[in-house]
Amino acid sequence: MEIHAPHGSAQSWREVFKQLAIITAGVLIALALDGVVGWLDHRKLVREALDNLRSEMADNVKEVQGLFAKIAEERQNLDHASELSQMVLDKKKIDHLSLSLEFHSAELKDASRTTAEVTGAFGYMDYADVERIAGVYGLQTTFNRAQERANEHFVTAFAGASLLANPDQADAERVKQWRSEIVLTLAALTVEEQIGQQLVKRYSQALEGP
Repeated sequence: MEIHAPHGSAQSWREVFKQLAIITAGVLIALALDGVVGWLDHRKLVREALDNLRSEMADNVKEVQGLFAKIAEERQNLDHASELSQMVLDKKKIDHLSLSLEFHSAELKDASRTTAEVTGAFGYMDYADVERIAGVYGLQTTFNRAQERANEHFVTAFAGASLLANPDQADAERVKQWRSEIVLTLAALTVEEQIGQQLVKRYSQALEGP
């Protein structure tokens, strides 16, 4: 920003004050224009950040909703594994042994949230928007931790399935431990699903806006 004084020297105090008034007006106009440009830039930054966040949350909703069907399959397979473990403990003959154990997870993104933080977009958003977005991504972090815990239990439950290779020779205590881990995995999946349902609700509320 450059402000230039009027050409020629002032011949009276009246002209001095007139030139000062012109310079002052020029400074105020320039500052006002800078302020407007800055405000427009900030509004554009906020608008782009919100668009990216909404797109990211919409993708995450699909990920979590898709996971619910997979969790139902996992629960069914684990229930079958529990039945087999009880049969081994009861020394019952297992005909046509078949067991499938697969773990699935939702890959939730948070790049848009991180970008909004780095660019300072959150600093120009309405407080209500920032609070709502923070709540969504905070619950998303909780959900990811629930997925990790369920995965840890699942790995142990999956390893225990090796006991079915020779069910007649399987150690009873190891089978009981395996059965307990199956129960813990089922419980972890229930917690994961419940948090996931709350997360989908938060996503939907954020996407709908105030």
